Amino acid sequence: MRLLASTDLALRVLMYLAAQPPGPPVNVETLAAALGGQSRNHLHKIVQDLGALGMVRTMRGAGGGVLLAAPLDQVRVGELVRQLEGDQPIVECFRADGCCCTLIGNCRLSGFIHTAREEFYRSLDRHSVADCLPARRSALP
Repeated sequence: MRLLASTDLALRVLMYLAAQPPGPPVNVETLAAALGGQSRNHLHKIVQDLGALGMVRTMRGAGGGVLLAAPLDQVRVGELVRQLEGDQPIVECFRADGCCCTLIGNCRLSGFIHTAREEFYRSLDRHSVADCLPARRSALP
């Protein structure tokens, strides 16, 4: 299974914020540079999504930026990935419109893939986002 690039980046935003010492909010420009020169517009969207999920708090204006809003040791990676990924179809027959597969109704592959996806999420649910951090938080850029 492949995660959306935005999901990967959202996880990295949370990990980066968690590694920062207590202090002022981190602005998007700093996040963009720290995360490998990411697009500021893309990061704004991701930060908005994380805010809607209650993961971060944003402050506008001079001195504004992003702060963690949720204790990452209580956020399960699998649940967060489910929320960020939405209902992305892994194969054509998972699409909401039913797709164009002529084998629907005569194929068991979609059941196997559905089971594999749920096992993937269950595996991720064994870990909190805090578990993703290095032992020394200062080891992150």
